[in-house]
Amino acid sequence: MKIGIITMHKVLNYGSALQAYALQRKLFLMGYDNELIDYLFPPANKKKITISAIIQTIIIFLRNAVVGFPTARKKKRFEAFYQNNFILSAASYNEQNIKDNPPIYDAYITGSDQVWNPRFAGTDSNFFLGFAPTDKPKFSYASSFATTKIDSEQAPLYSRLLSEYDEISVRESTGISIVKELTGKDATVCCDPTLLLTADEWRELSDQSVFKLKEKFILVYILNYMIGNVSNEVQKQIDYVQQTLGYKVVYLVGRKEDAFRPNSILYKAGGPAEFVWLFRNAEFVITTSFHGVAFSLIHGKPLLGIVDKSNKDDSRLQSLLVAAGVEQSCLDYRDVINWDKAYLLSLRGKIDKLDEMRLQSVRYIERILSKL
Repeated sequence: MKIGIITMHKVLNYGSALQAYALQRKLFLMGYDNELIDYLFPPANKKKITISAIIQTIIIFLRNAVVGFPTARKKKRFEAFYQNNFILSAASYNEQNIKDNPPIYDAYITGSDQVWNPRFAGTDSNFFLGFAPTDKPKFSYASSFATTKIDSEQAPLYSRLLSEYDEISVRESTGISIVKELTGKDATVCCDPTLLLTADEWRELSDQSVFKLKEKFILVYILNYMIGNVSNEVQKQIDYVQQTLGYKVVYLVGRKEDAFRPNSILYKAGGPAEFVWLFRNAEFVITTSFHGVAFSLIHGKPLLGIVDKSNKDDSRLQSLLVAAGVEQSCLDYRDVINWDKAYLLSLRGKIDKLDEMRLQSVRYIERILSKL
């Protein structure tokens, strides 16, 4: 028996790559043969050649040359990660040829991450297994809508495609309501695939990191698109934590201004292995990223999850912190921190909560695959 998994596995994004790796590895550890369907998403866009585009390309090239082409090195490390760690389908697919000549498996799983996010997937039915033969079982594992509702234009498509699943699991509790409203089906909440693996099981990958730092550090992983352009407010929170703890700060990805901050490092060239190493070895984490929170919890790190609490459409990060029993780590970017060192270092997820989340999710996998 072989299972085909479709997910956003080759997006140049740490969380996307690592959740695909984690689900595939967990299935192998449980004794289930599987492949990641090498579905290339997003499709390549042809850019118009204009004078302004040429000038912008030259500016970007010169800027990257000054700092050693970190994006190129990052892409190279991602490519090496894919090659060394993914078991992929024999063929690669795009939106059309996967329908014309679909890969054949005994069962299909839509993997996790934001595969059902209407802003990303749009009308692409392939993340809903629209290409799979109708006589084959279809399941989802911790798929995320990354929203609290589907608009009226996309609702009929979502309703039809979701109704064809044998079992549905979602990553956030808000997904249960969406599935129920669109299909009448009951969905199950499962943890993100990265949480299926323990810290010890992630060690093999983190040991591959080319980045090492001997001194204690605070890891800052800020995705500005998560909370808008509020860098000044968030920087005040980062500065407070650094002053209170007294450690160096490593800005992962970060902005060019971060390269000039005192007692800090801007690191933009890391691949997935470096990402895991940084979370494994940090003394404290500040992040706006869902997977930043996930890896902090996996490795038992004290953290602050920075959010915009006025945004009611995306509660992924808050929901995970609450489920892990560390809701006090969730901080609005407008908040002023006045906590001492002892309190900051106490902001860790509860191990028993993580074990419970992991166990319930493994039971879901066992239940759906025992039907085959």
